[in-house]
Amino acid sequence: MKITGYADRMSAAPGEPVEFRISSEAATYHADLVKLVRGGAPGRTHPPIEHPVPSPVTGDYPGRVQRAHAGSYVTAACDLAFPAWTATAWIFPTRTGVATPQTVLATAPGLALAVTPEGLALLGGDGAVLAVSGIALPEREWCYVAAAYDPAAGEVVFVQQPRDRTGRAVRRAADGGAPGRAAEVLAGARRTDTGAADHFNGKIARPALYTAALGKADLANLADPATRGAAAHRLADVTAVAWDLSADQAALTVPDRGPHALAGACANLPTRAVTGPNWTGAALSPAAAPAEYDAIHFHDDDLSDAGWDTDLTLTVPADLPSGVYALRVTTGGQDAYGDGTDRIPFVVRERPDAEPAPVLVLLPTWTYLAYANWRTYVEELEPRTAVYGEPRLPDPVDYDLVRHPEYGPSLYDFHTDGTGVAFSSYLRPIWNMRPTYFTPTTKGLRHFAADLYLIWWLERQGIPYAVATDHDLDAEGAALLRRHRVLVTGSHPEYMSSRMLDAVDAFTGDGGRLMYLGGNGFYWVTARHPAAPQAIEIRRGAGGRRVWDSEPGEEYLASTGEPGGVWRYRGRAPQRLTGVGMTAQGFDKASPYRRLPDSRDPAIAWVFDGLREDVFGATGYGLGGAAGDEIDRADHVLGTPRDAWILARSFGHSAKIIATIDEQERAISGAVGGGVGPHANVVAFGRPGGGAVFSVGSICWVSSMAYEDPETGAPSDVSRITRNVLDRFIAEDEPVPPNCA
Repeated sequence: MKITGYADRMSAAPGEPVEFRISSEAATYHADLVKLVRGGAPGRTHPPIEHPVPSPVTGDYPGRVQRAHAGSYVTAACDLAFPAWTATAWIFPTRTGVATPQTVLATAPGLALAVTPEGLALLGGDGAVLAVSGIALPEREWCYVAAAYDPAAGEVVFVQQPRDRTGRAVRRAADGGAPGRAAEVLAGARRTDTGAADHFNGKIARPALYTAALGKADLANLADPATRGAAAHRLADVTAVAWDLSADQAALTVPDRGPHALAGACANLPTRAVTGPNWTGAALSPAAAPAEYDAIHFHDDDLSDAGWDTDLTLTVPADLPSGVYALRVTTGGQDAYGDGTDRIPFVVRERPDAEPAPVLVLLPTWTYLAYANWRTYVEELEPRTAVYGEPRLPDPVDYDLVRHPEYGPSLYDFHTDGTGVAFSSYLRPIWNMRPTYFTPTTKGLRHFAADLYLIWWLERQGIPYAVATDHDLDAEGAALLRRHRVLVTGSHPEYMSSRMLDAVDAFTGDGGRLMYLGGNGFYWVTARHPAAPQAIEIRRGAGGRRVWDSEPGEEYLASTGEPGGVWRYRGRAPQRLTGVGMTAQGFDKASPYRRLPDSRDPAIAWVFDGLREDVFGATGYGLGGAAGDEIDRADHVLGTPRDAWILARSFGHSAKIIATIDEQERAISGAVGGGVGPHANVVAFGRPGGGAVFSVGSICWVSSMAYEDPETGAPSDVSRITRNVLDRFIAEDEPVPPNCA
């Protein structure tokens, strides 16, 4: 893209600033503020709808190219002389075939110990290889490594000691001059004039640097757990840094156990809470055995902050209504949709002193982050064609994402070393979180662009609303929700923290009303990183519908110390909160629903007022119907309340609708609708104090709700059902009585 950017926050209230960081290939660009009303991919779907908003940021700006620098490492400033130089560490390399060196430890200016296909290498300050061990390192195996360089002798001793096999020490000639005085020490990368480089892929444990060339006996003693402590104590006078990577896994700093207290700072969110060389498998969490979790996993494509400078700042006007907005930046034409225009979205929240709107739309921004810059549509083009049953061309943005890996992967991608991605940040350009993004999965819109259907629908219905984000809910809890009568979710609120679940549960348990208008919601255990609040973290575990498995012993989140995976295996299946939970997925077509006997009861039949047919949801902008993409069903065993109304069930799904792995492996005892194959349910139930829940169990519901007949302009039957429920949820004190049948 010729121009792109990102904001420093996902939402802001009137009076708060939003900073925008822009990279433009053009010498100048134009910026203005627009209100986003409906998404749309020009030329492939209906057009988007956006309204220009007068703003003090409207105008022309000088362009400049800003670059993202991916790759994680640990760094600390220092002022130490190195008459000689030794580096020691345990490493678990995960990408040994890379031609460029991968740095384990370095001083700057100074030297670096690196991994190469030919074995360990000593690098000079300019990155040149001064010496190499000549012994290839095993991949995905713990190995103690060391390099002791004596400039007076002009030689370096390399040690490579696999944990479970015989190691070797070799002496090589190396003429790199004196290491000199270092201003910085690093693990996982080395410093160059343009930033960090030669990033390591894999785990590093117990990294240490010394200001002397240690002998073979000292190097061997540092490798042996029985003698390591005594050796470290004896070598204190020549220890430059000895980082303890087992301490405080939620921190982005690591303490130094050496005499200089050179605490390290983690750059670009390397993965913590990972097993070290002494992990036995007896403990599965860092809290239970900190000494066995004394490593950090570094990746050359980690990115927590692109680090761009701010180009313009918008202070949200006091009178700007709550809604979804974007800074529109263009290098050619006010209303272009090509790569010369970008729209950087953000939410404007309701003023704290305003009369609360009856409806709060909660945009699932954590789900947007989970899928941020997902590259599957190009990288897995052929397999996805088989899933769809037909070819579907990706959005042009998808090809750009493959060409720009420096903008970081999604939680559905793999790092370059083949391990799953556990962190995702919003401080970077996110090209598939745009109102004009086309998604092959639905042959239309999905996630952010699709959730704008909610905004469009509410605007057309004339219903006052406010907008907030997952980030706001996690930060403020139930207090955010209590201002409003009805909470309406987006189409795919998949990623949730315990605080968010607690907030929604407390809201509906105290008279609030929830309309869950999506599918595959409230599913993955997720946390916002306490030291990097722009980033969320997951661990996939070994359950749920997933694209990668957590490594053994690495299922606990570094952010909170809690076990990851899906909430279902933490005793909080979505059915307990919404009445329905993830059951299947398929992307060939969507299906309609058919009313069930519960829907005929006079106490609940109002949901279907105005409908003449038992079947509804046979049209929609996403896959052609209301029940599709990912779908949820009711299940009393998993927590659907016994007094819930099971109002409808989808039908007619093809063989491409596949049950999740959890459903396939579980004997569904007592499940509602068991034996009828994968399906979605529409469910309603009451909660204490007049609280109520209405759930539809499908990602495609919202795109069906917004559908209008192309010839008559008539709204869909799904729109009528949704309006019936929303009106009652706003107006009635006890909207959903218990099902006593």
